[in-house]
Amino acid sequence: MSRRAASFVLGLALALVLGGGLWWWLSGRPSRRAGVGSGPAAQKGEPVSFNLYFPAAGGGLRPEIHALQVSLEPKDRIRKVVEALLAGPKAPGLARPFPEGVTLGSVLLSPDGTAYVDLRWQDHVDPPPGGSTEEIQRVYSVVDSIVLGVPQASRVVLLWNGSQRETFSGHLDLSVPLVPDRGLL
Repeated sequence: MSRRAASFVLGLALALVLGGGLWWWLSGRPSRRAGVGSGPAAQKGEPVSFNLYFPAAGGGLRPEIHALQVSLEPKDRIRKVVEALLAGPKAPGLARPFPEGVTLGSVLLSPDGTAYVDLRWQDHVDPPPGGSTEEIQRVYSVVDSIVLGVPQASRVVLLWNGSQRETFSGHLDLSVPLVPDRGLL
């Protein structure tokens, strides 16, 4: 191996270790900015109205307003939004985006506004099967609800059981962060 190739491999390994360490450090730390995540209201949580976008007949998404107890911490807001989506809608004519039993694992919000959301389904290696319309509704129900409801999040990476997949059901490219699709609303 040439000296140049060895330097490249060593640099790449160092970058991966530093990136992993930064990910670990950021994912476990609450925000330290003044006024964010501090004080009794932020710890206790205040009821805030969120538009949650649920799959509807015709292949689109329809909003349903939910009042959620959230703190000022963006990760808490993302977590509560996704948990409310997974619990399902209240109104008739709307559907839950994922089957019962799908839960939320970890949530990470990177400094660049990318929200990493880990969906989990015990004893299921793969996401639920479905056609292209169902996959689009599932994915964008989560993406639109997060990005349009939490200003600090500008895009979403969906993980399944801790891993990023190329797709959930073979129709939608999930290998890149997703931005809202307002055409479904």
